[in-house]
Formats: sequence, C-alpha cells, structure tokens
Amino acid sequence: MEQEELEFIQKCYADYQTKNPYYHDINRYYYGSTDSLLNFTPREGRSNLKVNTNFIQKLVDEEAQYSFGNDITYTSLEDNKQIVKDIAYNLKNNKADHDINLGIELIKYGLCYEINYREEYEPKKFKFKNKIVTPLDGYMYIKDDIPTYFLHMFKKQLEPETTYIDVYTEERIYHLDDKWQEVAPSTEHYFGMLPVGVGMVGGKAYNEDRGYLEGDKTIYKTIKNLQDALETNLSDAVCEISDFRNAILKIYGVEAEEELDKDGNVILDENGNPKKKEPVVRNNCIMLFGDKTTQDADWLIKNVNDTFIKSTRDELKDLIYTLTSHVNTNEKLQSNLSGIALRSRLQSLEAKCKMNEKAMSNILYTRLQCLFRHLYLTESKNYDANTIKIGFTPNVPVDETGLADMISKIAPTNTVSKETLRSWLPRIENVAAEGEKIEKELKNDLNRISSNDYLSIGENSNEEKSNTNGVENV
Repeated sequence: MEQEELEFIQKCYADYQTKNPYYHDINRYYYGSTDSLLNFTPREGRSNLKVNTNFIQKLVDEEAQYSFGNDITYTSLEDNKQIVKDIAYNLKNNKADHDINLGIELIKYGLCYEINYREEYEPKKFKFKNKIVTPLDGYMYIKDDIPTYFLHMFKKQLEPETTYIDVYTEERIYHLDDKWQEVAPSTEHYFGMLPVGVGMVGGKAYNEDRGYLEGDKTIYKTIKNLQDALETNLSDAVCEISDFRNAILKIYGVEAEEELDKDGNVILDENGNPKKKEPVVRNNCIMLFGDKTTQDADWLIKNVNDTFIKSTRDELKDLIYTLTSHVNTNEKLQSNLSGIALRSRLQSLEAKCKMNEKAMSNILYTRLQCLFRHLYLTESKNYDANTIKIGFTPNVPVDETGLADMISKIAPTNTVSKETLRSWLPRIENVAAEGEKIEKELKNDLNRISSNDYLSIGENSNEEKSNTNGVENV
C-alpha cells in the first residue's frame, strides 16, 4: 500500500473512532444498559431497586422478525430455474439464522455491512460465505455513492491488546495492525469489486457534520429518552413501596430497650451512649400503654397517588409504540379478529419495515454479484444479478382461506402466471422448486395413467382371445 493511500486509510480510521461511541451506546441500550440505570444514585439505608424495561431490544427484534422471520425468496425474471437452485445451494454455506441476525443488526444500528469471501476447504476448492460486520467493527468510505474502501477492525482471541485492521479495496485485502504495520502479505479476493455489501435504513448513516445529529432513524434514537423516563418512573415507584412498606409505626413516650452483652452489661456505642435495640412489631402483638396522654402509637401512612403514576407510565408506553409505529399486542383485541383486521393494525409498521427491506436488498444484491463472480470462476457460469428479484414475506397472520379463494378465482382467467400465484402463498419458500415438484408429480401421474391404460388394453385383448378360442373349440 502506497504512503498516500495509507494516510487516507488513517483518516477513515480516525472518523470511525469518532463515530464508534455513538454506535456503542446503541448496542449498550439494546442489551439493557441504559443511562437511567447507570446514573442511578443509590441512597444509604434504602432498597435502591432498579427496574429494567428493555423496549429497544423488544422492538428491534420484533421488526426483524416481521420483515425477515420468513426465508428470503429469490426469483429469476428470465424464468431460469437453475440460477435459483445455485443461489439456494451456495447460501446454505451460511448458518440457518444468518439472514435474521443480519436484519437485527441492520435495524438496531440503521447501518450494517456484510463481507463476501471465499473459504478454501480443499486445495483449489472454495466455498462462498458471508460475514456480518456492524458499525462497531466496520467503516466504509463511499465516494459518489460508490463504495471505495472498507475497514474491518477486530481482535484475535487471547490478544486483546492489539487491534487488527483488514482494508478491502476493489482488488485486494491489506492486513494491518493498529500501528499501521503489515502483519501479513496482502491477498487478492478475485471478485473484481469491493466485496462488501452495505445497507443504510433511509439511505443515510449517522453523522454530526452539520453540528447536529442526522441520518439516524434507529429505534434507539426515537425512544431513548422515553426508555430512560419509563425506567426511572418504575424504579421510583418500586423503591417507594420497598423502602417504607407503605406505612411506618410512630410510638410516643416509649423508650427502646438497651442492648446487653452476654454478661448482662449495657453495650455502649462509639460516643459512649447506650445502644438501643431496634423495635420489631410482628406476630400481631398487642402493645400496652400506661398513660394515653404520654404514651401512644400511631401509623404514619404515605398516600401516593397511584393513578398519577399509572397514567404517566401508560402515556410513556403509548408514546413508545406510537413513535416506533409498533402495535402493543398485549392490549385486549376487539371482537373482529379476521386476518384483514389484524393486518390493518400492522399497516403503519409494515410501511416502516419496507425501508428495512430496501436497505437489506442493497446488501443482498452485492451478495449476489459476488456469488455470481464466484460461480463464474469455479464453474464458468455466467449469471446477472439484475435478473434476480428478491422477495420478503412478512411474518404476520395471513387469511389463507381468503387468499386461496382469490387464487382459485384468478387462476382460470390466466391473468397471472401460476408461478406468481404460488409466490402469494406464505407456506411456499422456494417457488421455482415447488413448480418443479408439481411438474414431476404430473408427469408421474400421466405415466401411471398411461401404464394402467396399457394394462387395461392388454387384459381386454386376452379376454377377446379367450372368447375366440372358446368359440373355435366349440
């Protein structure tokens, strides 16, 4: 790597370090380590209970399950069934939960990367694989809307003191450490492009170049203050109950007993005064007083306006669901529980999730371009990623009866192809493969019918011959 290029990479790394704390805060909140809990001031002699209500993790996972809970489908616009088979076969090299985990990281940060690489499992034999990289460990420099450099920062196991940096370009990968020394010779990746997909929800990444926060459409940014307020409100309410048990017994004109040692001597405190036993009221005991005017007991009860606390908490929860376009599924549903009614409640969330799906599509198209380059190098197959349609099936209740009724009415009119009709059914993951299964079944049925007809014809011929022979014998 030339000195001028290395200096530019160092600038990218400096920008990464500037923005990294913000993404660290997002990750911290996702795992429930909020400012309201970290800045909680404990008080001596109090219960100091802290209540964690992790709405950010709940809503991020909910969006990811909604958009990417079902398998992503790939359809060939040129009706090339082999290309869909090759995509499905090669993507099996990833873990089963790769795509859903990629979706979670994308929604969590509003930005996510995926490195495409080839893994050699035998001499000169490679598998195509993908690796998820978050903004905590990655930085991409984009020039004129074209990815130019990608930095992947990582630490090796049992070497926490050193940060290693892999720099990806269109031709090579440079392997450096945090002192900008090459730790290994650069390697060629053979993809002919920057082999890193990037997805940005809303098309912009977080920055403060204009002096204020922009480009962040994450759930964290939307409800951070509401999350803190709700946890503070709940923690205060719980501590209020636990500290005082709702009441304190006031005793007038009665002195506590003095503490005695095992020899019956009075125990003195550090100031030389007799130590007093803390009074304990339990077992429904009865206290007897000699003079009502000088000795008495009374309960001090603190009346907390529970309606105010509950209404405040409910308003905070309603704002969280409203601002994130989510639906509180724990609410009591109306009598109309049809599929259409349930889907209409998710309309706003579905519109929001479309942005997540578009950002994910950008990552997946880069994945397909690299995969097709890999297939060209290993199997001489020439595929075009632009001929592939990527489909997302929302993971929501579907009125399958109504859908089947609509398909049965449309199918005879030949308005829509059978493959498109199959794609509407949520239970079918691979439309092309399902079509091949149907063709195979029909072919087997036709062969079976033909063979049965042949046998029937043969049996009829034998019967006629038998009858003829009978006549002749007569």
